[in-house]
Amino acid sequence: MSEIVEKAVRKSLAVGASEAEAHYSTARIIEVGIESNEISNASFKINRSLHIAVFIGRKIGFSRTTDVSDKGVEKAVENAYRLASSSNENVFWKGLPSPKPFPRVEGTFDEKICSADPENAVMLAREMLSEARRDLRVSVPGGTVSLVSGETYVANSNGILGSDKGTEINMELMALAKDNGEVGSFAIAWEASRKLDLDPVEIGREAAAKAVESLGARKIESFKGTLVLDYDVVIDIVSALSEALNGDMVWRGRSPLRDKIGQEIVSNTFSLIDDGTLEAGLSTSIFDYEGVPRMRTVLIEKGILKSFMHNTYTSKILGVESTGNASGFLSVSPSNLIMPQGDWSFEEMVKSIKQGLFVKRFSGNIRPEDGVISGSAKQAFLIESGEVKYPVKECMFSGNLYEFLRNIRGIENRVRKRGSMIVPRITVENVLILS
Repeated sequence: MSEIVEKAVRKSLAVGASEAEAHYSTARIIEVGIESNEISNASFKINRSLHIAVFIGRKIGFSRTTDVSDKGVEKAVENAYRLASSSNENVFWKGLPSPKPFPRVEGTFDEKICSADPENAVMLAREMLSEARRDLRVSVPGGTVSLVSGETYVANSNGILGSDKGTEINMELMALAKDNGEVGSFAIAWEASRKLDLDPVEIGREAAAKAVESLGARKIESFKGTLVLDYDVVIDIVSALSEALNGDMVWRGRSPLRDKIGQEIVSNTFSLIDDGTLEAGLSTSIFDYEGVPRMRTVLIEKGILKSFMHNTYTSKILGVESTGNASGFLSVSPSNLIMPQGDWSFEEMVKSIKQGLFVKRFSGNIRPEDGVISGSAKQAFLIESGEVKYPVKECMFSGNLYEFLRNIRGIENRVRKRGSMIVPRITVENVLILS
């Protein structure tokens, strides 16, 4: 398949391009859906896509095709060249990347996923659903199981040529508990892996347990206290922060962190790493979208801002090296984000709190450009005098992302892998909670 991207680059140069880049991916996808307590659908599909970028000096044209025959590639190249010819110059463009050695990564491919069939996925979905439904109070509005195996190829006119393959499984289940006319909060359990090693029974059990524990929720009065944020809520926080660490937001002046390299921006207990080479990481690969080697980048170390995430485009604008975070032509995204563990047990966190909330799900908005947080605490539990007391009815909390991160009091001494993130629980002080 490498010949497809090589051919696209050659044809681009032949029609007059000064530079060219091609990215070809194939994916074998099995999906099973759950709706209203039943397996609702199962599908099998193969996706193929060739993306071409053609450069005429600083003019750029893009095209995409699923037809990788000689004629199909030629037509896509001509379309990209035509678009480049008619476009305005991108005054910030400073050239494509050059080849560098690719790292060795482990745990990204599982032959069992690659050879699985729809019946295997249906069986996993059925086990997950059956376990959640063991408790007669629990219903399952929705859920999914997906098995993906794929290959990626990249080439450019500077001599980059690479290929990689990987597999992935995703499982998610939504549950809702009802008892004596009372309806609890929606609960979600999910896991993802590069190997066929997920436990559908455990996912179903977790979804049901979360749903049931939200029954009996009580209304509380507004107060200012401490939040204990569960893993999924920490992911929301870290995801928003990562947008402010995105080189594209930085060079465009939209990140409030743009001039703060070397400064303490958050609590000195907080660190954050982007690692595209993490063993078995969901976003681990040997190269990013444009063929730059994946790497490990320390973004924040003990509260100090160390680096931003870059592709070649943003790194050349800002005069730094790419961090291997290209996620598309000219776009930047994290790979595997890791927030290291701290030294508090969950029990110690709770015991240290006079009044607060343990929040398992957040529904709302976190704006990285100014840090404004607004939304609802769902599946939340009141903490009083060092004990988790009871579930509370939906309530609001508001504040600022960067103040939250400066007000971290404790970080749990264990982490959980959630998709392409690894995070602990955290406690945040001085938060206004509104009933």
